[in-house]
Amino acid sequence: MEELSIKSDEDFLKLAYKLGKPITSRINGFLIDNLIPVRKEEAHKQSISANFGTNAFPFHTDGAYFKIPPKFILLRYINGISNPTPTLVCNLKDITTTDKRILKHSVWKVKSRDLSFYSSILSEDERIFRFDKCIMQPADSKNDNSIYLEQLISTLPKEQINWEINKTVVIDNWNYLHTRPEVKDNEINSRNLQRIMIL
Repeated sequence: MEELSIKSDEDFLKLAYKLGKPITSRINGFLIDNLIPVRKEEAHKQSISANFGTNAFPFHTDGAYFKIPPKFILLRYINGISNPTPTLVCNLKDITTTDKRILKHSVWKVKSRDLSFYSSILSEDERIFRFDKCIMQPADSKNDNSIYLEQLISTLPKEQINWEINKTVVIDNWNYLHTRPEVKDNEINSRNLQRIMIL
């Protein structure tokens, strides 16, 4: 994970193009998303906020609904209070061979923005982790290894991103899961993280 300070949308987009191919998170959307905490009833029906509102999010992969999830996620803090709610990230890259074998084992149905498809949590070549329980369901409930993954995550070290204005981070979305704890009341409808997804 890399941290920078970027002072303009233009420079934010320039960084995205240096890293790969920026993509929109939604059909006919903009390259830059504005992630603002809202209550469930105000959230876009296909967003994670529609499930959790301003409560804590579970650890997840951004863009898990793409057949190939974005390689990188850029986040930039542009508005909000001082000492805002942080972002937590968890690196899965160096988990054990046994853990990897288990996460490759079961098949999940992924609800895509186009058509649903099937995937494991870890790709067969072990390059890509994909996990978002809001849009993924085990194809066979007897082979639901999400509890195993959640227990594994609980044992792994976490990195905390403490936001300040213009702070920008590059997250390896193929190897890191991330989450946002419950936001403070005075951040609702004001805390703004910009996001760009990159293939």
